[in-house]
Amino acid sequence: MKEMMSLHVTMNRMHDEGAAALAGIDLNLLVAFDALARERSVTRAAERTGVTQSAMSHTLRRLRGLFDDALLTRGQGGMLLTPRAESLVGPVRAVMIACARLVAEPAEFDPATARRRFRIGSPTDLVDALIVPPLMIALEQRAPSMDLAVASCRMSNVQQALETGEIDVAMVPRSSSPAFPSMADTGLRQRVLFQDGFSCFLRAGHPALAKRRLTLAAYAKLSHMLVSPRAEGPGIVDLALASRGKTRRVALRVPTFGVAPQIVSRTDLVLTAPTAFRHLVDGRVREVKCPLPLKPHSVALVWHERFADDPAHRFFREFIEEVAPLVIT
Repeated sequence: MKEMMSLHVTMNRMHDEGAAALAGIDLNLLVAFDALARERSVTRAAERTGVTQSAMSHTLRRLRGLFDDALLTRGQGGMLLTPRAESLVGPVRAVMIACARLVAEPAEFDPATARRRFRIGSPTDLVDALIVPPLMIALEQRAPSMDLAVASCRMSNVQQALETGEIDVAMVPRSSSPAFPSMADTGLRQRVLFQDGFSCFLRAGHPALAKRRLTLAAYAKLSHMLVSPRAEGPGIVDLALASRGKTRRVALRVPTFGVAPQIVSRTDLVLTAPTAFRHLVDGRVREVKCPLPLKPHSVALVWHERFADDPAHRFFREFIEEVAPLVIT
């Protein structure tokens, strides 16, 4: 650990010293050096860079002072590069190319040929299960070389993960009182992908389905399954029931939706879940109207503003917006 801390301190010191050294250098001198090295003539180097001969002569004097070397000397066939100058030619041109690429206009983005890996974060696996499959199918047609990585993240960590680039976008469930922090002064942007309500899911043949409809009284008496990453605490159903003076028994609590279809189809537990959950179940599970009025919720796409104008990032966001509504049709 001490060795790692020492290395970190050393790297920081080197970075600071390098930045301090560059602060005192006119980087235009490197452009002049490149012209002088190419032309081996002050006159032609001046013409190449669009300055006067006297200005280039003055720049050569500054270069000699900077590198403490003559750089160019007279020879029988004209000006000759000193060994020090010869050693500088490659590195200086590499720096100039890197700088040119840094400020150049980004290449036009073509999704059909682009190779890029995007990271999606979500605090619930239901969103992943619903959106990622149709997204991958569509990407195979439009952007076959794009790769995806899906990461689970807590609501409290979404903002930091987006800021640092740990994830590119997040798909966040939002209710009328969202746990997600306010967007004000965070640098985050969002767009609603779709809105959804809630339904009840029971196994086919469940005794409660014998009635014409599921009443609130009967609903409250059933044994329930709750999907929640927390091992305790009320869910939105419990809070809504409490406001009506009722309670329910949560017989099973699981952290993800992945196991929910199998459990519901093989037990007498009732699951209250987003209506879009219907896309994850088969004929062994029935959907009925929830007798408890619950406020609808939405799923928002969230990203950091520093990626807003990146062509590939913009394509990916727009593509998700195009595909996501299909999960509730």
